[in-house]
Amino acid sequence: MKAYVGLLLAVTLCCASSLEIPSNRNPRIINGINAANTPYNVYVLYLNSANSGFFGGGSLISDRHVLTAAQNIASFVRWEIGLGSTVFGQLSQQVSTQAIAHPSFNMANRANDIGFIVLPQPVVFTALVNPIQLPVLGRGLPYENEEGMVVGFGFNALGGQTRSDFLKVGYQRVISDSRCVGFYQITLPNHFCAEDGLQRSNVCNGDLGAGFVVSERRTDTLVGVASLITASCDATTPTGYTRVSQYRQWIRDNTGV
Repeated sequence: MKAYVGLLLAVTLCCASSLEIPSNRNPRIINGINAANTPYNVYVLYLNSANSGFFGGGSLISDRHVLTAAQNIASFVRWEIGLGSTVFGQLSQQVSTQAIAHPSFNMANRANDIGFIVLPQPVVFTALVNPIQLPVLGRGLPYENEEGMVVGFGFNALGGQTRSDFLKVGYQRVISDSRCVGFYQITLPNHFCAEDGLQRSNVCNGDLGAGFVVSERRTDTLVGVASLITASCDATTPTGYTRVSQYRQWIRDNTGV
């Protein structure tokens, strides 16, 4: 699968983004490490009618639906989906022509940056392909200072130009809303921000749409969708995430999940 097909989404607010790396950490997601089996993770290559686009991430939430950022959906017509492996070359693929962005998505400020891709065929759940749990209706996850993880095949070095061959994982903590609004023009509580103050792992280009996952009552739960990063993928600016719980009813109404 061709992973980079002409950069359409210029980096303003959007483009995604991870302390000095100990010798046992793999080259930087930015400053991430190789991820273990993450069966809900989805690689998304999104293309327009001219066959140009870019790539990002998503999360499997049912046998037919991939939750991702609306910026990976709006103005695109085809989505090549990779599932089932932490090694890029071993991903299984489906091609979808059906996806729905939130009707109030605003590309300029990433308001309501959430949507889903509909798979043409249901996936068979295995140890390598399995959906992630969504928040319970009415629970405003995640909480300030709560730690979560994010995975992706995106650029893994500052100024990088190619995707990672291996799925990377970073761990971040949710910061205060007051700090978050100092970095991005967002509407609270629809977004939240998270950062890694130790290893400086961070989301980068090619990771937007990936899921921020926390342990809720000992169950991995998808609470955020990577939405906002700096153009340079720096390792010190927090990542902005769409808060999934704010759209839980919309997701249910449109997917049945």
